[in-house]
Amino acid sequence: MKFLRLAMSALLAMTLTLPLIPAASVHAEGPNDPAPYLNPKVSNENAGKKILFDNTHGQTAGAADWVIDGGFSDFANGLANAGYYVKELRKTTAITLADLQPYDVFVIGEANIPYKVSEQQAMLQYVQGGGSIFFIADHYNADRNKNRWDASEVMNGFRRGAWDDPAKGMSDEERNSTAMQNVQSSDWLATNFGVRFRYNALGDINATNIVPPEQSFGITQGVNAVAMHAGSTLAILDPKKAKGLVYLPQTNESWASAVDQGVYSGGGTAEGPFSAIAKVGAGKAAFIGDSSPVEDATPKYLKEENGKPKTTYDGWKEQNDAAYFVNLVNWLAKKESYTSFEQAGIPLDQPTQLLPMETPQATTEPAAEPWAPPETGYKWYDPSTFKAGSYGSAQATAANPTYSTVKQATLPNNGQEFQIRVVADNLSPGSTVSNFNIGVYLAGGTQIGMVQNPDGTYPASYGYSAPFALTADGFGHAVRDLTLKLKPGATGGATLRLRQGSNALKTETVTLGDVPAEALPKDQPPIPAKIAVSDARTRPANTVVTVEGVVTTPPGIYGGQAFYIQDDTAGVYVYQNTSGYQPGDRVLVAGPIVPYNNELEISNPLYMEKKELPTCPPERSSRRLASKIKANKSRCKTSRSKTSRRRSRRGRLNLTR
Repeated sequence: MKFLRLAMSALLAMTLTLPLIPAASVHAEGPNDPAPYLNPKVSNENAGKKILFDNTHGQTAGAADWVIDGGFSDFANGLANAGYYVKELRKTTAITLADLQPYDVFVIGEANIPYKVSEQQAMLQYVQGGGSIFFIADHYNADRNKNRWDASEVMNGFRRGAWDDPAKGMSDEERNSTAMQNVQSSDWLATNFGVRFRYNALGDINATNIVPPEQSFGITQGVNAVAMHAGSTLAILDPKKAKGLVYLPQTNESWASAVDQGVYSGGGTAEGPFSAIAKVGAGKAAFIGDSSPVEDATPKYLKEENGKPKTTYDGWKEQNDAAYFVNLVNWLAKKESYTSFEQAGIPLDQPTQLLPMETPQATTEPAAEPWAPPETGYKWYDPSTFKAGSYGSAQATAANPTYSTVKQATLPNNGQEFQIRVVADNLSPGSTVSNFNIGVYLAGGTQIGMVQNPDGTYPASYGYSAPFALTADGFGHAVRDLTLKLKPGATGGATLRLRQGSNALKTETVTLGDVPAEALPKDQPPIPAKIAVSDARTRPANTVVTVEGVVTTPPGIYGGQAFYIQDDTAGVYVYQNTSGYQPGDRVLVAGPIVPYNNELEISNPLYMEKKELPTCPPERSSRRLASKIKANKSRCKTSRSKTSRRRSRRGRLNLTR
């Protein structure tokens, strides 16, 4: 099998790359750009039903990336696979009833900017009229944009310790910003939906206390556990309106950075449900106290505060998370005539017993807000201060992209489907560049290529593809795999051309033949030549290095899916979040080497590849590494340990990685 990777002249002899317009200006998307959407992948009982995801209230602040083509993409695709149309809500003005009415379900992922009174009224009218809302909160103090409001406070309708003044502690500029106008304290969620998010903060716990399907409208069918990784629970205040579905076991495990006791009632039913539902008028609502089980590991944007890459996690793939949330949306999207659970014939909950400190008007701030000072120049309410590559940023970064293709040496001319990979490098990290198209033609311009549409269909005639976009990762690298068919029997010299609009970016000659289709190799962004770990440890901070070594610690014992690797010269910590590695695996890793807590680590690798399994390397690691792995007596065994996901993205400085 022979492939041509034209972008990497150091690796392949035949190289041809053409830049876009020199110093082209590119930027991340914002509220004035067209909103992404997904068409349903199947036709079933959900045909015609539509889901709208909010992206108007700080859903991409901090390390959050709760958008349907980013950190919530697995969720969005799961809904499209269940027959729903899915779209993102983008706008710069307040949400209105007219925004919501065309949709069956409105999903709010961790809002970090408070809803105005008019927006609360619109959402309540929407539900009373037959719509449904899914509220996804997080633990107390998960204030991602450092505006002193976290998602549980935003959804409840009041800020802890600031009942008399929602803008308590804010500067005059913050207080007078558009974001804070028409914001008033109220017990909105409890009054209208019968639940309130508690301001607790629990740790890494699998919620295994599940209400049976016959008492949950079938929502918990096939669900034995839902994962929590630093989250909160809810209080059931009106059992006629609200019902808990998923509860934690008995536990006293609080989040490591909780600002109060973290666990309020010893877990279990007394702690309140981790996830609940409500029936209000003709509509419905659902709630969960953590974004972790909904997210996936594909963030789209950079951090608005500092422009650094985000790290999200594959919670969607844990436990029965995916099944639970699709079931939940199926229930939310179903119109039903009963207006309270008392009418529905299911057992009603007992009200959750609250602590005296949970009375809204009597709450206090356990610690000063925000949890850390914003970086110089960053203003959560002013997108003009957002760094390039973040959602809504007006800052454009000069870039000189290069484009290339990866394909088999001879393209099938027998009607078989095959793939071509479009590769872009040197884009602005996190940016999206759109309006690309690709085509294959013979001498004289006769088109012979037919490129599969995003919905799996093919166009009616040969020609250039439908427009597509490329979104760069944190290192400016982007790929798009396209599926094609060539006109059967086409012979002679052929040309492959990549365009942006009508401007040719890359033109190359291709060979046609009666050959089978070949799979594309794994994508590999341009990376430096491999060096010894000891050499990598001497490089300046943030230098991208490539090393190869053997995994010596079980992934996750120091946080995330991270582990140590060691070669014959030294060892180094690899901070990453991809599962599937174990002690004894040999891996090639490329990424920036950075200092963290007086250690060196390769942080958020841009490329990782598992190599052949060798014997254990000699124990010649540094004293610091040796002390950290001393307890791991079976470092080349295939046993694995339970991963602890203690995440610095959750909200505090100096957290365990």
